[in-house]
Amino acid sequence: LETFTRVSTMSAAAKNSAAYWRIAGMSYLKYANACGEVVRQSLKEPFLTQAKARETVYYKMTKYAEGKAGQSVITEVLPK
Repeated sequence: LETFTRVSTMSAAAKNSAAYWRIAGMSYLKYANACGEVVRQSLKEPFLTQAKARETVYYKMTKYAEGKAGQSVITEVLPK
């Protein structure tokens, strides 16, 4: 019975904490990005350099014309 009560209490706490980003008017993605920024800013070397290296994003875009794929373009996006 004690274990069940403890698990039940943790679920209630998780539900309450999940609402904070909604109350602030943020999407979960914006909230997660803001949390990540805070963590990365608190890092010291060499961990800061390693974290910055993982921030680079690549995406691939392919234009379609008449139902056929054209040439793909890979784009690199560097964070500000």
